[in-house]
Amino acid sequence: MPTMPKTVDLVPDGINILNAIRNAASADYQSRVPIATQDNIFDVGVSINEYHSTQNEFLNALVNRIARVIIVSKLYSNPLKRFKKGMLEYGETIEEIFVNIARAHEFNPDTAENQVFKREIPDVATAFHKLNYKNFYKATISDEMLRQAFVSAQGVTDLIARIVDSMYSGAEFDEYLVMKQLIVEAAEAGNMWPVTIPAVTAENAKSIVTTIKGISNKLEFMSSQYNAQGVVTFTKKPNQIILMDAAFDATIDVNVLASAFNMEKAEFMGQRVLVDDFGTLTGAVAALVDADFFMVFDTLAKFTEIYNSEGLYWNYFYHVWKVFSTSPFANAILFTTDTITATGVTVTPATATVKKGATAQFSAKVAGNLVPQRVVWTTNSTVSLIDHDGTLQVSPDETAATITVTATSVYDGTKKGTATVTVSGQ
Repeated sequence: MPTMPKTVDLVPDGINILNAIRNAASADYQSRVPIATQDNIFDVGVSINEYHSTQNEFLNALVNRIARVIIVSKLYSNPLKRFKKGMLEYGETIEEIFVNIARAHEFNPDTAENQVFKREIPDVATAFHKLNYKNFYKATISDEMLRQAFVSAQGVTDLIARIVDSMYSGAEFDEYLVMKQLIVEAAEAGNMWPVTIPAVTAENAKSIVTTIKGISNKLEFMSSQYNAQGVVTFTKKPNQIILMDAAFDATIDVNVLASAFNMEKAEFMGQRVLVDDFGTLTGAVAALVDADFFMVFDTLAKFTEIYNSEGLYWNYFYHVWKVFSTSPFANAILFTTDTITATGVTVTPATATVKKGATAQFSAKVAGNLVPQRVVWTTNSTVSLIDHDGTLQVSPDETAATITVTATSVYDGTKKGTATVTVSGQ
């Protein structure tokens, strides 16, 4: 099961760090390296650098300690980090399961005796989120850099920062870019519900907030409209997160926006996340998502090192493996100044021959930029049925020679596509 990583507090003081490393070190290290004070920093450095084994033990302990804690306040932090789901300790795949609501049946005592033992399989949908990100970050520290670090107590902390800043900050920034890209890919795949708004100005800012409030209110009610899979779900206000372009945020009165979520400004600020932009979604200014929209897991965060005897330096490697994905069951709305238009629906295959009692699988593509891809499937048959995934079941009692399968865009009900099914005998 995924677990949230624990944070350990450590005062980034050079003396404390040196002595913490010494206390946990081998007896050989402790015999060679004295307890550090403000007055003997140089002597401690000489002792550490005198023997390669001692030097290596010190650096390994130093970097491992960094990997758990240090100087977090000085590092770049991914503003979307709060959406991560923690550490996946085992395996490489997350299975997300959603059970749709049960359907109602009309009470009828006359049919009960024939129906009571009939099975009704729950409508269960699954999504798999797989390990798809394996990167590493590299930093070098030389013997000379290590010697220079012991000029003062602060020098040790500076050494730590050199190693940490380049690798951790790089990893955090890349994580932020990838999570932004998840929004781009979800929108371009038609997995976010687009809402067109005018270019924001001081004059129309309140009306735009009214539009956002209306959508936010609707998310609290059961609906299949606002998620990619079309499951019936809802998102209460405390679980609604609004991501806002920094320029858009500068124009919108935060107090007014907070009232749209029925919250005080201080409370609302925890649900507002600023981004610099939405990448290639040039018209996008904000996204309103369920807190479970991002499916981001850490699977590996590991430091390794190797010493180059010829060059007299260590190379440190920070390996980062992650699962980056989005949930098809979570509500997600994109606010954009672009006009979103569905131009047509194509059903594949366009023709098929199916025996009575057999099934056929159909898919549909809704044309148009950022248009949701969900469709409603129907047939003109009175006995043959097609489910929400486009699977046609031709009834053994089908009498029609042909069946017309129709896919109607959920986003624009005037846009439809059809396929013709020829029914053959059993």
